Amino acid sequence: MNELQDFSALDSHSDLEKYFTVFEGSSQEDVAYAKVFWNSLSLQPPVESSLVSVDIRQRLKVAKSPQPPNRGPRHSSNSKNDEVLQRAYQRQMEDERKRYMEMAKKRDEIMMLLKKQREERIKKEMISLQHKPRRSDLTERVSLKTPPEVLEQDIKEVQALI
Repeated sequence: MNELQDFSALDSHSDLEKYFTVFEGSSQEDVAYAKVFWNSLSLQPPVESSLVSVDIRQRLKVAKSPQPPNRGPRHSSNSKNDEVLQRAYQRQMEDERKRYMEMAKKRDEIMMLLKKQREERIKKEMISLQHKPRRSDLTERVSLKTPPEVLEQDIKEVQALI
């Protein structure tokens, strides 16, 4: 409790520095430089906490002054603009249609190539199938090579292990 009363009794910043700034084993000159350095530093608050930011426009744009109504020439310029925009839109749609047609054509070519490769692979497999040994022939060959006495003896040995 005594320490809390001591801390509440401190009324100036110099008293706080006296208690909290500790530089043991340093010369007085180094201590003075260190105190000046640490006292000169002040951290800026993060950008998120500031109310105004330089990067963000916080004002609305100024309204334009009203123009006098002049309907005749303005209408013709709108129709010209509409025609230009319509032609540009049609040109863009035509380009997009061409691009999609090219993609479809390329996809069809790839599919044809894959089909051709598959047919060639199947054809080669059919040719090589004639020269491959059959599975039943393979088991018959193995069973013919071993005499029945040896097979019976093997069966008895396996049963004896069980």
